[in-house]
Amino acid sequence: MDYPRRERLKILGHARVIDAREHTALADQLSPSPELRGKIERLFLIEAVSYDWNCPQYITPRFTEAEIEAHTAPLKARIAELEAQATTRKV
Repeated sequence: MDYPRRERLKILGHARVIDAREHTALADQLSPSPELRGKIERLFLIEAVSYDWNCPQYITPRFTEAEIEAHTAPLKARIAELEAQATTRKV
């Protein structure tokens, strides 16, 4: 299932868009990395006014656990293979 607990958070708020060049200190604080700081043009500030959780009754699972396992099994096998290689190289 893509939502194992079959819940989604809904947030209602008011957004403001501000120019990052006019608020450099805030842009620096919110930037995920110094390399990206120069690319930030706008900041979105959201004032959350309420929240609620969706009722799980109305969230339909898109995939069964068996379908997810079938699609992720090759990835898990490859990860195990790479981890085994990494372990042997450390020795």
